[in-house]
Amino acid sequence: MSRAFSGGKRNREASRALKKTQKEERLRRNRELRARGIDPDVSTSTTAPDALPEVKLEDVVISVARQPRNTDNGPVKLFVGGIASTTTSGDLRLFFSRFGELVEATVIVNRSTGQSRGFGFVSFRSSTDANQAIAGTDGAELDGHPIRVNRAEARPGRY
Repeated sequence: MSRAFSGGKRNREASRALKKTQKEERLRRNRELRARGIDPDVSTSTTAPDALPEVKLEDVVISVARQPRNTDNGPVKLFVGGIASTTTSGDLRLFFSRFGELVEATVIVNRSTGQSRGFGFVSFRSSTDANQAIAGTDGAELDGHPIRVNRAEARPGRY
């Protein structure tokens, strides 16, 4: 049985050699162009010698102007500690209403006895009003007791 070869291997080797010489020629030409100060990646037929070089997309830096943050993100809750056992939610509301619009004023009471636990919470519509209230009332007296006022912290999770 004789098999006739179509010269597949020889054709592949010839093709590889041709590609290799074409690549060497392309590299030599690019080196010469770069030596003369011409970028070989930019097509010379479409650009004039006085034209600006083409800008690659990788070289473009896009930035976005920062927007000022909105400082009033809703109601701000304040903790009020050291209040008297006779102080009611209405008294708390009246005392803090001079600093701005209140959303809520609550004195925390003991469930079984109904008496004040000695602290409460006040919520202001805006953070600027809340900051003014902290500055104006922290250490002040309410019903004969000095009170502590600061921003309320999130309650730690229970197990």
